[in-house]
Amino acid sequence: MQTEIVQQFDDLVSKGLQIIPVRSNSKIPMQKAWTKWDQGLCRETLQRYPDANIGILLGDIIDVEGDSEHANNMLLDIIGKYPHPCYTSSRSVHHLFRNPDPKLRILRHQNIEFRGFRHQSVLPPSHHQGISYSWLNCEFPVPEMPKRLLKFYSSLKGSGKCRKKGYVCVWCGNCESKHFIHHKRFSKELKIFKSLHSKWLCQKCREIDLRPLCRQFTKYKGE
Repeated sequence: MQTEIVQQFDDLVSKGLQIIPVRSNSKIPMQKAWTKWDQGLCRETLQRYPDANIGILLGDIIDVEGDSEHANNMLLDIIGKYPHPCYTSSRSVHHLFRNPDPKLRILRHQNIEFRGFRHQSVLPPSHHQGISYSWLNCEFPVPEMPKRLLKFYSSLKGSGKCRKKGYVCVWCGNCESKHFIHHKRFSKELKIFKSLHSKWLCQKCREIDLRPLCRQFTKYKGE
């Protein structure tokens, strides 16, 4: 007798999704070579671990995710009533579309995230930290990205063309303004903000002077 998770696997694969086994109550794939999809191996793994979560291997299909109430509302406004598969996780709404960009790996903007190649997203009926993932709309097959969302994605992708080598595009955790900052500096500042239990903040939103903390961090790391 097939377990529920194997039945879910068969159903989603028949709808054109590349489903992979994910560790129980986790977002971590079970297989080391999870980016190379093997339908038989994935199904066999889920038969052996019926309590596992499942995820979708992204690439031909992308996950467009809103990671805050504002981001979710923004996506809903852009997508409208366009029919497509979508589901909820702990605090996000995930929208699945055909990938319009063969080079897309990941693109972020104000808590909106476009995920593609070499990424995966956990799917219903998985569980993580006491939260059950559930479908809002299970309408298949996965459609092309709607024109308004494609235009929005293209504008974000184009805005990064003038970025200098070594710089990353980041958004303030308070005012959500966009900034280009060197990856080494951002990595250092992000670790300090995490130690303060805060998201990364721009200069205008900072209540403390990071320079002494950065010097201590550099000295400690021997940089």
